[in-house]
Parts: sequence; C-alpha cells; structure tokens
Amino acid sequence: GSGPPPGGPGGPDGRHRDGPPGMHGPSVGGASAGMSIHKAEGLVPVNDRCESTVPGLYAAGDALGSHMAGGIYTQIGSSLAGSAVQGAVAGEAAAAYCDRVERIAVSPSTVESIREQILAPLKRSAGYSPAWVTQVLQGVMVPNFVLYIKKHALLAAALAYVEELRDHHVPMLRAADLHELRLAHETANMIVNAEMKLRASLMRKESRCSHYRLDYPHLDDENWRAWINIYRGDDGTMKLEKQPFGHWPDGSPIT
Repeated sequence: GSGPPPGGPGGPDGRHRDGPPGMHGPSVGGASAGMSIHKAEGLVPVNDRCESTVPGLYAAGDALGSHMAGGIYTQIGSSLAGSAVQGAVAGEAAAAYCDRVERIAVSPSTVESIREQILAPLKRSAGYSPAWVTQVLQGVMVPNFVLYIKKHALLAAALAYVEELRDHHVPMLRAADLHELRLAHETANMIVNAEMKLRASLMRKESRCSHYRLDYPHLDDENWRAWINIYRGDDGTMKLEKQPFGHWPDGSPIT
C-alpha cells in the first residue's frame, strides 16, 4: 500500500493530521539533541568530609556535585555512592560540627533586612511579571545555537542579553500574590544560572561531552582536564576558576 504505516507520521492509522506549520506529514524528521549527558549538580566538593565553603553547611548525593558524564545516564545502583556513602559521611561530619559550635545570634535588624528583600516584589506597584521575564530568558537560552552548538559571538550576545535582564529587569520584578512572589525569586535564580552557563561555556575553549564549541571543536586535555568552579567574589561579581581533575579546589591532590 501507499502512505506511511500505522503509527508512523500522522495519526495511528497513517493518515496525516493537522499540526503546526512544517510539523506534519512524512517530511518531519528528527535529530540528536546533543552529545549525550554531562551534568554536575549541587556544590563543589572541597574535601572528603562533604563540607562546603560555608562553615556548617554539608551536602550529599545530588546536592554535592554528582558529576555525571559520558554516553549514558545513571545506571542501577549508581546513586548509592551519594545516598548512602556520602549521606553517612556528611551526617557524621555535621554532627561533629554541631557538638563544637556555639549558637549564633541573628540580630532583629538582619532578620528585617532579609525579610524586606524577600517581600520586595510584593510592594512594587509597577514592573515586570516573572512569567514575561522567564519567557524572554527562554527565548535567549533555548535556541540550539546557544544551548548545543556554541561559538563565541553568539554566546557573548546571549550573555549581554542575560546581563540586561539581571541588571534592569530583576530589580523590577513584581508580584501580585505569594504565588508570583515565588515565581519572581525563581526567575531571578534562573537568570543567575543562565549567566553561569554562558560564562562557563565561553571560558571552556574546547569541546567535551555535551559542551560543543563550533570554534573549538576538539578535545583539549592539555589545558582543559578540569572543572570550572563559579563563585561570588568579594566585589559581588561572578568569578570563574579552573579546578584540575584529581585535585581539590585548593589545589591539593585527591589521594
């Protein structure tokens, strides 16, 4: 017979169905979304006790840089190192810390200052809705020439746009209710994450796993067998530094 088989393009009976322009009929194809999986979640491990750079803050599992990389996602049992081993180490280290630390008093003025910052979007009579700013951010970050196939000019252009949102839109986010207040803070955090991704993508002048630079298409083990750590500097701006594989952030070797 003629036409696509049942279950193919179109409906389950093989007939064409209406859809968005260019997204129906046998001409529709598919392509890989990138070069597999490459992710690092949570904090950067600073030692073998699951400590963070904030005294008293410990993390484990996905909250402590799971650093997955390669051709496949997690396999059965791969989460045990985080959930069981790191959980036990972090718990014991946190308990030992609590035994020796004194209770810290937080002044009422500090509490009030934080409260004002959190609730600020509720008090603005004019500004930008979180949904609109999020939509603009997605328009900048989602295109495949920013997300997957990267090169300096387009990454720099996207970063300039994200910096504009950070400097002139985040301070004017407004919320009509507590639901929008949550969205306002989520939107601000998404913009920070977008800036981190773009700056790290610009800094890593090579291609590795799902990070593909059209202008640096090859693996560069000589210069880039390293993580990129991102932190807030003393001046309040975003800072990036390399951490060679096999070393802690302070440069000491992992033994």
